[in-house]
Amino acid sequence: MDTNKIAVLLKAVENGSLLTTAGQLGYTQAGLTHMMKSLESELGITLLIRGKFGIRLTEAGKRLLPLFENLVSANDKIIREAELIRQQNNSVIRLAAVASVIRTWLPDVILAFQTKYPEYSFELKEGDFSIYKWFDQGSVDLCITCNILNRQDFEPLMTDEFFACLPPDYPIGDGEVFPLKQFESESYISATCGEDYDIQALLDEYDVHPKKQNTRVDDASVISMVSRGLGVSLIPKLVLDSSRADIKAVPLDLPCRRRIGVIHGRTRDMSPGVRQFIRFLKDWFENG
Repeated sequence: MDTNKIAVLLKAVENGSLLTTAGQLGYTQAGLTHMMKSLESELGITLLIRGKFGIRLTEAGKRLLPLFENLVSANDKIIREAELIRQQNNSVIRLAAVASVIRTWLPDVILAFQTKYPEYSFELKEGDFSIYKWFDQGSVDLCITCNILNRQDFEPLMTDEFFACLPPDYPIGDGEVFPLKQFESESYISATCGEDYDIQALLDEYDVHPKKQNTRVDDASVISMVSRGLGVSLIPKLVLDSSRADIKAVPLDLPCRRRIGVIHGRTRDMSPGVRQFIRFLKDWFENG
């Protein structure tokens, strides 16, 4: 049932005139008359008594009047609530990021953004490979990650260097570099919870094949194991920056880095808050 017809009916009954109501609502009298007859036909009953002095409800119309009023009131509430939800959704930025970003610079960016734009809030999720699925399924508006899948919609923000993560008593002097090939003769600990796609791509590029231990742990656990002398690993600087473990972080003899960037949808499909945050995020790295 078209609630607009019901709302027009209530207005016509209030005015006592189809002609007056047509003028107020921008209809022709013929158009409004046709609308009322259509409603009566849909319900299978006569609602209005028409006379030379105007209109009034039939007994059936009077019986339905409270229900008509409730229906129009409920429809108005639904429209207002839907608008409120849209406004709230537009003010929430749904963001997913890798753990190393969340634990280092992202809180500072969010704080600075909300200081400048306090009307926006964040829904933040931490993930690794799952981030891409969340974005593609539409459960997040944008994600900050490394470009594991070489996606075309990836926009780089910064470069993150890799370091050899070594036990504190590892025999290497200050100023020395760690040969990447040396990982082949060491007990190597891999952070397989995050699948280490970016590290594996780097090792494959240089044809390095470490003797990996059979572990399934995250980056923090890898660093903790290294600090206790259980092996060595290859860890990006952002991860090391968020750790307080007692380890040696040594530069490598070959260029080893990953790109951290943002993946987002088409600008025309974004909410104003998401567009504003992406601009703010790019400016943060471009201008410091």
